[in-house]
Amino acid sequence: MDFIVDNGVALSAIALGVLVLAGLVVAGVSGLRLWRVLKGTQRRISGATADLMAETDRLSAALAAMPERQAELQGHIASLAARVRVLGLLARTASEAAAVLRSPLSYLGR
Repeated sequence: MDFIVDNGVALSAIALGVLVLAGLVVAGVSGLRLWRVLKGTQRRISGATADLMAETDRLSAALAAMPERQAELQGHIASLAARVRVLGLLARTASEAAAVLRSPLSYLGR
């Protein structure tokens, strides 16, 4: 017991050093775990980022093609409108021709 009383400061310093080293070991292990988790998360994020960039490139290509596609659709619409006008003209002409062909029937009393 005299040894503890005589060397109290040194023993306290040794005990404090052991406690500090234990704390440093715990902090080091926790830091290593954190580093591993962050490394795995970075890998997953970089994979997801690559997928997102590919999707962004695909969407920007689709958006770039939209004006070309729109011009193509406008051409088709104009073509259809011209066909509708031609069909209207043909229908009107056919109606007039049918009226001309039916006109003799009015002279016969029908």
